[in-house]
Amino acid sequence: MDRIERHDFVNAVILAAVLLLLAFALVTGTRALFDTVGDEGGIIDAEKAEEVTIPAQATPTTVAAAPEETTTSTTPPKPPNEVTVRVGNGAQKSGVAGRGTDILEGAGYLTLGAKTSTIKLETSTVYYVEGFAADAEVIASLLNVDPVNIAPMPADTGIAQDTALIVVILGGDTTL
Repeated sequence: MDRIERHDFVNAVILAAVLLLLAFALVTGTRALFDTVGDEGGIIDAEKAEEVTIPAQATPTTVAAAPEETTTSTTPPKPPNEVTVRVGNGAQKSGVAGRGTDILEGAGYLTLGAKTSTIKLETSTVYYVEGFAADAEVIASLLNVDPVNIAPMPADTGIAQDTALIVVILGGDTTL
């Protein structure tokens, strides 16, 4: 028992090597989780981190693609009582357009009756007439619609526009 066998020594060396590799992997993995790596492979400090851009990945939709244009309005939004909105149900889920209409009405917007869209959408979208992009952004935030899904009013939104300046079609991704 007092004598260390050769295979015991080899096993101890192998065990030590494996433990070192695991420790290295743990340190490397932890560092990767908490550090932002730049193009040159160096660490970027917090002030420079906002300069790094990460390309967006497209998500497939089953019926209609998200609008290609995104909006950044320079005109401030109008008072809600000056904006007429119609909400449509493109999700084919009962009551979605009604709940959206109630939320906007509660926020002071002039609302037209909720409608069921003739187009089924996976992605909720807010359409606006010229001059109402800022209002569309506010409405999108009230209804939890991703700002990238705000677009100018197309010829066919799937519901009657009537006098609406903003048309919202709530899709399968709606969280109301």
